[in-house]
Order: sequence, then structure tokens, then C-alpha cells
Amino acid sequence: MALGLFLPGALLAQDEAPAEAPAQPDSFFPQPPLSPGGAFLRSLVVPGWGQAELGHESRGALYFFIEAFAIFMIARTKIRLDHAKANEPYNPALVDSREQQLEDWAAIAVFTALFSGADAWVSVQLYGFDERTRMSPQGVSLGVVFKLPFGP
Repeated sequence: MALGLFLPGALLAQDEAPAEAPAQPDSFFPQPPLSPGGAFLRSLVVPGWGQAELGHESRGALYFFIEAFAIFMIARTKIRLDHAKANEPYNPALVDSREQQLEDWAAIAVFTALFSGADAWVSVQLYGFDERTRMSPQGVSLGVVFKLPFGP
């Protein structure tokens, strides 16, 4: 044993493990056509594009039309703001109102783009799962009771 401690090289118990084969993709679920990041970026650039690529055309169309409507309203509100600034007599309350409307529509447009990207990212993560999966209890009932006290 003492001689084994001083001899260089591998001992019998230290054989090298054989190289593992590369992991094969799971064949049970189909592989998504996009990566999560690719779907996020597509839907960030054009809301609904990532969903459409994944086969969710109606959801993609909803995001696209909400974004298109928000951009239309930004342009319309900008025109109305310019008219309010050019009107005589100058009405600061109307100008402030138009500026607030413009900010609101811009926030809706940004939110829709970000939400569409996040939804596309999640859709890639859940790609291949059956959306019609339901859970229905058999013979089990559940009730919730709320008691609100009124008076002293």
C-alpha cells in the first residue's frame, strides 16, 4: 500500500469514465420553432409576431390591433395637442389634458409591446402542452363564506 501512494499514474479505481453521449431532445413534446429570446424580441418589435410564429394567430392579432390602435391614438392626440397649443386664446387646461392623454396612450403602447413579448416568451416555454387540459372535480364541492359586520 505504501508503494501505491508514491507511484505516479492512475490506480485501478480511478479509471476514466467513458464520454457521455450528448443529451437528445425530448421526443414526447414537439420542439418550438423559436427560442424564448427570439419570440420575445419578435413580439417586442411587432406585437403579436412571436405568437403568430408559434401558431397562436388570434392572440397575436389581438396584440397587434391593440398596439396599432394605441399608435393611432398617439398620432391623433398629438394632432389635437398641436391644435390646442396653436389656438387663440391659449387654454392651458386643455393643453395639459392633451399632454396627459398623449402620455397615457404612449404608456399603453409600451405596456402592450412588453406584455406581448412576455407572453411570447411564456408561450415558447409551454409549447407542446395541450391547452384544453381541464380539471374537473367529481363529487367534491367547495364553498367560501364571507361575513361582513355592519353596525356597532
